[in-house]
Amino acid sequence: MGQFNGSYVVRYGWTRTGVLSVMVMVLLLGAEGFLPHAEPPEMDHIDLVFSPLAVWIAAVCSSHRKSVQVDKQGITLYRLLPFRRPEFVAWPEVVAVDWSAEGPPWRRVSDLQVYRRTPRQTAARPSTGPQQEALDTYLATQVDPDFVAKFGNTTRIRHSTTLSRIDPVRLATAITCLAPDVRHFGDLGDVAFGGQARGRQSDETS
Repeated sequence: MGQFNGSYVVRYGWTRTGVLSVMVMVLLLGAEGFLPHAEPPEMDHIDLVFSPLAVWIAAVCSSHRKSVQVDKQGITLYRLLPFRRPEFVAWPEVVAVDWSAEGPPWRRVSDLQVYRRTPRQTAARPSTGPQQEALDTYLATQVDPDFVAKFGNTTRIRHSTTLSRIDPVRLATAITCLAPDVRHFGDLGDVAFGGQARGRQSDETS
């Protein structure tokens, strides 16, 4: 893994999901060329859908642009569209970080979720939305006061890392070194709580 230098950068790249997605689309486009002239309606103009999508996925995976950056200041989440401004969350505002890869190997998806501290609500202030209400309802069932205190006033920022080459152990190690008070969940949990790095290596790094 090498010596930790104070930051960790996740970049877009050719993940297993990206490779398989492009391959399936190319096969479908190739199959359309061999279909009889009277092709079924659902296959009509399939190239207009899959051709741009396959090119777009290939462009993203080949770009090697930054997806996530963790450094001494905080966490920066870069947008999939390069012209959109990245979202930066400073460490004092970060309560927890969650990363998990889900699904079978041929279509595995992953998300990085940052729980951001928000100002404490007053009685006259309405809820921020359905997600906040759902979180508050869940917290009401918890018996750990420290857990409720930490997550009672947070918002969740979700960032897709399905097309990013990410090492969960390196990510968890960076967060642990830079912000020891930030909690970890999902595939980052083993490193976060001081155990051996048993967390699953993502298929992207295999």
